[in-house]
Amino acid sequence: MKKFTKKLVASMLSTAMLMGMSLTAFAANSQTQGISVNGYSGPGRQITNTWSVAENGLLNDSETFDFALEYTGSDAIGTNASSTPIFNGSEMTQDNATKTAQITSAWKTKAAGGASSSETLSYDELFDGIRFTAPGLYHFMLRENPGHNPNIAYSDQSYLLDVQVVWETEDNGSQTGNLKVSGIATTSAATNQKSEGAGFENTEADAESLKITKTVSGSAANKNDEFTFTVVVNGIDGTYSTNKADVTVTNGEETTFTLKHGETFEIKNLPAGAVYTVKETDSKGYDTTNVSVNGGKAVESKSANGTINLDATNTVAYTNIDTVTPPTGVILHFAPVLLAFAAAFGGCLVFFRRKRI
Repeated sequence: MKKFTKKLVASMLSTAMLMGMSLTAFAANSQTQGISVNGYSGPGRQITNTWSVAENGLLNDSETFDFALEYTGSDAIGTNASSTPIFNGSEMTQDNATKTAQITSAWKTKAAGGASSSETLSYDELFDGIRFTAPGLYHFMLRENPGHNPNIAYSDQSYLLDVQVVWETEDNGSQTGNLKVSGIATTSAATNQKSEGAGFENTEADAESLKITKTVSGSAANKNDEFTFTVVVNGIDGTYSTNKADVTVTNGEETTFTLKHGETFEIKNLPAGAVYTVKETDSKGYDTTNVSVNGGKAVESKSANGTINLDATNTVAYTNIDTVTPPTGVILHFAPVLLAFAAAFGGCLVFFRRKRI
């Protein structure tokens, strides 16, 4: 019986030692490999990105919005020392302190003809690849990186994201040796107000219209003549509407339109810095074509170019002049009569002058 008791005690001690070693190894492994945010995300725990424009044609199905998640520091929880999170196998310090995340979507398709579209990115995806190896309160700054689409006024909003990591415990309060994310707090950096997620509003950039006008003048001008033009605009993104329902303008592509006297061709919602070239390709044989850009001095030319400026009137004004020259035959026909009349008048003057003398 004593031998059995000794064996039982020895067996229990051995099992306890193995379990202790296992828990220690598990805890060490948890701290070495770390844990991710995976599984914590839920409703509201996400980035919501909204893109609004002046018209549907300025949306596209390939636009990508970039976001920067920067680690800024941590606070200890209790007597546990926090440690720097790991990203891509290295601590998040200096050049490795920021992770970039992207949101893309079929923005135009989802808008269904409208001028606004939204897409989300969960915190699971945002923190993907970042691991925590010790308890602590870890601080991150989330902001949007401005892109290069001239139609977009990129969001300047930023958020503080605080990730709380603690030891996982059993129902009885004992630690399992595993770490877990117990909470993520989202706070607006501008207002210090907490929210369920991070919202970014990307709106339409300030824009102007380009107006091209036609005037005819001169004794031979016909106000019903229709003149043909082409316009090419560069530095834009999307399809831009005009005041002609069946005509749109796309970056770098030549667009043809016609104008009569008193008419205007208008390209809408062009961003600042867009560069345009306008050419009159059919002048109907008029004597002269003059053009004025932004109300400046008119010059004789069939082409004009300029840059969209938000602080100026963006206009290209064409004036075509056609006049009638009196037929020279009319003058020749009456020339002998005029010469005879002049000779007779001169003779009379001489006769009356001599008579008086």
